[in-house]
Amino acid sequence: MRRDRLFRALVPLWAAGCLAAVDVAAQLPAPPLPPVRDPNDKSRPLTPAGNPGLWATNDDYPAAAMREEREGTSGFRLTIDANGLPIACDIVSSSGHADLDSTTCALLLERARFRPGLDAAGKRVGGTYTNRIRWQIPDGTDAKPAFMPTDFAQMLPRIAVPDVSMFGLDPADHYPAAARLARREGVVDMLLDVAVDGKVTGCAVQDSSGHADLDSAACALMREKGKFKPALDGAGQASAGRYAASFTWSLPEAEPTVDENALTEALGDLPRRTRTFPMGKPGSATLSILINADGSIGDCRFDGEGAMDLGSMAPCDMFGGKNVYAPLLDDKGNPVARRVTLRTDLTIEDAPAAATPAK
Repeated sequence: MRRDRLFRALVPLWAAGCLAAVDVAAQLPAPPLPPVRDPNDKSRPLTPAGNPGLWATNDDYPAAAMREEREGTSGFRLTIDANGLPIACDIVSSSGHADLDSTTCALLLERARFRPGLDAAGKRVGGTYTNRIRWQIPDGTDAKPAFMPTDFAQMLPRIAVPDVSMFGLDPADHYPAAARLARREGVVDMLLDVAVDGKVTGCAVQDSSGHADLDSAACALMREKGKFKPALDGAGQASAGRYAASFTWSLPEAEPTVDENALTEALGDLPRRTRTFPMGKPGSATLSILINADGSIGDCRFDGEGAMDLGSMAPCDMFGGKNVYAPLLDDKGNPVARRVTLRTDLTIEDAPAAATPAK
């Protein structure tokens, strides 16, 4: 009974509120119409010529920051010239870590490329581009590096210091073929002899992985890739030293395999899906590359329209950047700078009428 009385009391209030809302809506002015674009206006905004997600990847994570598990987000602003090339980078919101911020700008100035903007007359213009890069240690990297120090007592009295690159050694890149096929894993404890120049000259297995090929491969890897700051003697001079460490041989997770015959049988005779012809629309593209006299790339520009707008597959990602080529030569065989330009058009025309066969 009490609930019924409450409901009857709320109904008039609800109805009054609805009427008030309708009345207010009726009094609001109509939204303005969008401005009419001048048909002669050829302007367009500046846009990335490639996939911005490829400008910085997990492989670019500063080693020291990853080792110290430092993360953050670097907000940046790029100044772009009329050719679509970044000429300046400013950090507008710091990650809180100088190395993450500086790496952000270094990568962007090297890799970022843009489709230039146009003014109303269709002339290329520069501009600015603002975004951010989130530096986050990828899943799976919270595990210990394959190379790790063990017993510091064995390193006394003179201790060498491993280079940062030692902690980035990936077992997958150096796995013994037979051990990989047999799916063998293990941890090798070693005592390394480090020379005055920081190179590993000796390796003794202290505790075996249980597999001779993994033990010998670990020592071979240390001799080949081992890089240290040499130990110092009492006078502060470089001296031979020792370093006790372990190396963990761990196999990457196996990817699932697919039995194609079983899959075909399970799917049966499915109807074919009609696909859109990839060159069904007209378009045009221009690729222009400046090759310096020493074979380095001065700049790379790509402008695509219609079906030739390649988006994230911009050719400058492939031909530009830090690529170095054999220099082009003049008539006398001397290296010279040259601009190479490729222009292509995709046209769609009516097919000619089928010829009437002769009787």
